[in-house]
Amino acid sequence: MHYGRLAMTNEQQGEQPLDVFEAMGTARAMRWFRPEPVPWPLLERVLWAATRASSPNNVQAWDFVVVQDAEVRSRVGALFATLLPPTAPSPAPPAPDVDPTARRTTQGAMNLMANFGEVPTIVFVCGTDVYPPASPDISYMYSAVFAAAQNLIVAARAVGLGAAFTMFHRFVEAPLRELLAIPADQHISVTIPVGWPARPFGPLTRKPLELVVHHDGW
Repeated sequence: MHYGRLAMTNEQQGEQPLDVFEAMGTARAMRWFRPEPVPWPLLERVLWAATRASSPNNVQAWDFVVVQDAEVRSRVGALFATLLPPTAPSPAPPAPDVDPTARRTTQGAMNLMANFGEVPTIVFVCGTDVYPPASPDISYMYSAVFAAAQNLIVAARAVGLGAAFTMFHRFVEAPLRELLAIPADQHISVTIPVGWPARPFGPLTRKPLELVVHHDGW
């Protein structure tokens, strides 16, 4: 199967993949998922896109731990659920002056932490610190694995899946490594939930280009 053909049909959704610019412009972090499993051929396409990312000297020092087994997902979810704050007896309503985006982000993060074990697919993007060979610099590794993670998220959106870039692993790394038998030389860099979205996508809110682009100097 040739994954580079963007016109391939999304069999489950019955749709054509989105144009890359539309996918980028609507790839909101998805933290709400339906329980239906993601077919492996579709997930394989998304992972293929992740491995098309830029890589210093093309060393491709990345690996992807893909968790789909229900029991393993449940155990991962139990680890992440320990990060939830204690529930207050009578939670106060959100303050009226709280930014709506911040409110949505917080609600989504809390939902994801509480239900991570129910997400149909969890991808751990890992990397090894091997470049340059004579004197490895970990910043090169992160430049590759973060690019791979972004490719994965955009590709997921293009085929109708939701995904989110998370760092939950940082707070439960020791037991997570043991659970997934991740070698010591592998840096767990990004944790990405992947599945059918339970909430709608929408345009991203970003600064206008004129506020961030500097021509021929700052």
